[in-house]
Amino acid sequence: MSILRNSRSNSIVSGSIPRYNGHGNGKYEYNDDDIEYVHDRHHSHLNSSRKPTIPEEDADYDSDFPEYDDAQVTGFMRHVSTIQSGLDNFVKNNSKLIKYGIILLIVILYHVWLGFAIHKNYSRSEFMMIMTILAWVATFYYYIFKPRFGEMIEHNIIMPGQELFDTLWKILIIKMGFYIILFLAIAAFIIIDTWHDRTRLIGVGGMAFFIFFMFVFSKSPSQINWRPVIWGFFLQFVLGLLVLRWDWGRDKFERASHYIVVFLDYTNNGTEFVYGFLSAPPNICGMDPVFAFSSIQVVIYFGSIVALLYYYGIMQVILKWMAWFMQITLGTTATESLNACACIFLGQSEAPLLIKPYLDKMTATPLLIKPYLDKMTASEIHAVMTSGFSCIAGSLFAAYISFGACPIYLLSSTVMSAPGSLACSKILFPETKKSKLTKIEDLELPKGEESNALECISNGAVMAIDLVMAIVANLIVFLALLAFIDNIIHYTGSMIGYNDWDFELIMGYLFYPLAYIMGVTSSSAETKKVAQLMGTKTVLNEFIAYQKLGKMVAAKELSARAQMIATYALCGFSNFSSIGIQLGVLGGMVPQKKPLLSKIALRALMAGCISCFMTASLAGILVETPLKCDQPQSSSHCFNVTLYEEILENLTSTTYSTTTFSTTTLLPKFHNEL
Repeated sequence: MSILRNSRSNSIVSGSIPRYNGHGNGKYEYNDDDIEYVHDRHHSHLNSSRKPTIPEEDADYDSDFPEYDDAQVTGFMRHVSTIQSGLDNFVKNNSKLIKYGIILLIVILYHVWLGFAIHKNYSRSEFMMIMTILAWVATFYYYIFKPRFGEMIEHNIIMPGQELFDTLWKILIIKMGFYIILFLAIAAFIIIDTWHDRTRLIGVGGMAFFIFFMFVFSKSPSQINWRPVIWGFFLQFVLGLLVLRWDWGRDKFERASHYIVVFLDYTNNGTEFVYGFLSAPPNICGMDPVFAFSSIQVVIYFGSIVALLYYYGIMQVILKWMAWFMQITLGTTATESLNACACIFLGQSEAPLLIKPYLDKMTATPLLIKPYLDKMTASEIHAVMTSGFSCIAGSLFAAYISFGACPIYLLSSTVMSAPGSLACSKILFPETKKSKLTKIEDLELPKGEESNALECISNGAVMAIDLVMAIVANLIVFLALLAFIDNIIHYTGSMIGYNDWDFELIMGYLFYPLAYIMGVTSSSAETKKVAQLMGTKTVLNEFIAYQKLGKMVAAKELSARAQMIATYALCGFSNFSSIGIQLGVLGGMVPQKKPLLSKIALRALMAGCISCFMTASLAGILVETPLKCDQPQSSSHCFNVTLYEEILENLTSTTYSTTTFSTTTLLPKFHNEL
């Protein structure tokens, strides 16, 4: 038997392998015989559960295979091998220098390009210029300013200032005076702004009713901390002014909405290649893309992009800054602030993954898996669930837009609902215990564990497939369930002589008072239509509601104002089917808290619904001239099959002796565009 000994692993390999000589270097010794693998006694542990520890820099994907000896390379290739080894050593020894050099070159080329772009067309380059300035400010802060002066400023300015603010805030006169001035300022603005259209003030009554309703059904009304409530609604109001009333802010937000839509539309390039005519059907009138193979596929694309942003740590920085601002204003804890901000981008299923390590601490008895993690209270869990119910996932923007929802309303609704959801949560379920995890700095959001960006993109796409399948499955089930309920209600009504009963009619009557106090319109018919959409969204899901909204808009059944308020009211996952999703996601992370999650789920759903309705009411107050967004239609130059059939039918019923038809009368005007 021939034996091969590897000096790296001391493992002995025998087999029919061509004979090599190690030239005395002790690496390998070869003889030819039958294949057999033998491990010496020093490496018997390889057959057990323990594995040898290999330094990361020495790890090799094919380390189990013997290597050729360098001495076997002869002639010209030996010189090539020497040059290759030298270059390899140079790259390893100067890897950082080369890396920074490449980055510097890219930065220089980018700024040269940006300069030419600004000189050529400033308006088109304004967005890139603003993003570049923000990137430079963030780079300067994190790499220069914060390491040198961050600790000094925190101890000498921020902490003393915060202590002074806390001291002054404890004085009742100062606190009440600030709130009174704030209330009077907002009231004065609304009164002046609605001077020529008092119907917009109906939404004020709606917001007051919702707050009173939550106070009455609060778990602990006497223990409500009004700071997160007042600041939450105030931030919601300020954000509404910024994106809906301020011309500059509205313009930038509309442009951002446009960029998002364009960015998400690149999904069509992939879906058309993979699914063909299912996502890009022939240009025939009435033939639209299959929803499951077109709009919903953007979830996969968006999932990959979010995973890539996490891999590079960009998303973590953005969320931490947003959560920090929300925390210092509302006074909410770190985890609930972070989750509320994450819901703007990720939605109810993905956002809790950010705080998964901290969710595991939500127990009555401390489960110290990691020493720096603290417990979250029941009120914090309620806030996490409420934020999930009151938001939508950014990956679903394209799907809702395809139904006819205005992009700017969807985007502004998700932003405005973040502080509003926390305010509603803190009324219905006030915080009665102290949370130890109060600082954003205490949260650690590690980067992705993938080895490179390509693996990250691939993993993000594969993980999003489950979400796509879940959406499709839910749509099938709930549309079938809706048809069944419709039939039952119609049958019940027909038994007593009411043949027009259906699910939408019942929902319209149930939600009519809420739609009215939200200030939809003075038309009772439009108010009932919006009420039907609100009921459909709450009982079934927002997908079906937005689909029905698109049909109403296409049929000209809703005015621009009714469409706007409906878009805001439907913009959230607050429906009964989402309770199962939330319990599945959060319960899977912390199985020991399933009883608590089940107990507070309905209360959180109520808070999420009210948060969406509050946002819709506020939009009705602030917006003077709503936008009219139509459902995207296929090309008007399409092949009209119905018209073609009518022409053929007329042709067969007419004698050729009396009438002569030209070929242009047989086909529609644009038949050649097929």
